[in-house]
Amino acid sequence: MIDILFVNPPSPDEHIYIRDINRSGRRSRERTIWPQTSLALLAAVMEQKGYSVDVWDCIGADIDWKIFKERLRQARPDYLVAIAVTTTITNDIYTTFLAKALGTKTIIVGPHITNEPEKTMACFPTVDYGILGESEETLPDLLDVDRKGGDLKGIKGIVFRNKDALIVNPERELIADLDSLPIPLHEKLPLANYRLPYVGKNITFVLASRGCPFNCIYCRQPIMWRRVVRSRSAVSMFSELEYVKRIGVENVAFHSDTFTIRKDIVLDLCKLIIENGLRIRWICNSRVDTVDEEMLSYMKRAGCWMIAYGIESGSDIILRNAKKGGEATVEKASRTVKMTKKAGIQVWGYFIIGLPGETWETIDQTIRLSKSLPLDFVNFAVGAPYPGTEFYEMALENGWLESLQWEDFDQNYSAIVSYPELTSDDVIKAIRKAYKAWVLRPSGLFAYLKGFNSIENMKTLLAIGWRHLLISKEN
Repeated sequence: MIDILFVNPPSPDEHIYIRDINRSGRRSRERTIWPQTSLALLAAVMEQKGYSVDVWDCIGADIDWKIFKERLRQARPDYLVAIAVTTTITNDIYTTFLAKALGTKTIIVGPHITNEPEKTMACFPTVDYGILGESEETLPDLLDVDRKGGDLKGIKGIVFRNKDALIVNPERELIADLDSLPIPLHEKLPLANYRLPYVGKNITFVLASRGCPFNCIYCRQPIMWRRVVRSRSAVSMFSELEYVKRIGVENVAFHSDTFTIRKDIVLDLCKLIIENGLRIRWICNSRVDTVDEEMLSYMKRAGCWMIAYGIESGSDIILRNAKKGGEATVEKASRTVKMTKKAGIQVWGYFIIGLPGETWETIDQTIRLSKSLPLDFVNFAVGAPYPGTEFYEMALENGWLESLQWEDFDQNYSAIVSYPELTSDDVIKAIRKAYKAWVLRPSGLFAYLKGFNSIENMKTLLAIGWRHLLISKEN
């Protein structure tokens, strides 16, 4: 037996789902298999505390429910810690049903339980404990007290059952120093199976920071990180890069709400990579108003080959409605993308269709912008009002929501917001229109075919093409 089993649950169907401790989840149309480094970090924390641990990424390791049941019966852990996200909540909670039948105590983590602690616990009686917000300090406190049969009322950041009552304890202070956290147990993950479009396989995440100072209405990071920005030091990140390189990882994606939020740290990290001759390929996400030529030059020299920018819309009105903030304008997006390409770094553009105020006119502006930029890859997502976001509260207040079923909140496949001038069906049609408009032109087709640089990437891009460019009517 092991003390603690950390689980990314099996898929509810034949599709791939993206889950993480700080995400509400979505079904992957681009066949992304998300590295479970957040679970590996929790496992590392508990191993340091003297607990025996294991991590099962059922999506990454292709473990279905039949295999999971048998392996769980054999493992019989004392505690099961599972990610439970909004889009697959009922499916994910099934892990706790199976575990409870074996006498295992059950814990769920993530933004869903953080935002809806009492409602979630009331709906799912097989959950013993929920951890609210960051888990790395809460989980060891919880288990140390629970194992001794102590009083849980003093454990900040949990929800639990006390006879017939649900007790939600006060929130815990955020971790001040991310450098105090150990390196995740990457070696317990199916690293060879992780994949991202264009990037390929054998990839892992390296945590760079948590939190973002901006107030975008659709963003879920305030649920977990409360808009408080905390960054790891360059030295701490570099040591983890050296470690993952030693265990054979070929690609790194920095896990951060906005990787480039601290220029000084980015430059220090790049200089460490360059000065020590560490050869590693890496990508990151960013905002168009948080980079400059100097930063991009250092990032390129240090191995960065792609940046994913949240461009969101081709309409400044929509950007203002979404409270994108800062200097994130259409003009700034255009200049930044071109500056990035000039630095020799590829660009992945993220767009959202269906934010407040969206019309066919603003959608056409977004499509025109996406076509005008020298982008190497694009993602057009549904404007999804995940529970806990300002967008969700706006949708409730204005009567825009067509569903309150948690599983319908999916930015890839389920449009559930209808405006008087734009229906949810229109949003899905617009996304298909955007993909076709971007790809079915010489430069777009070239960028699309350029990704056929491996069998794995070819499969991914063909799957995307089938869903969005050919005959598929799947939502």
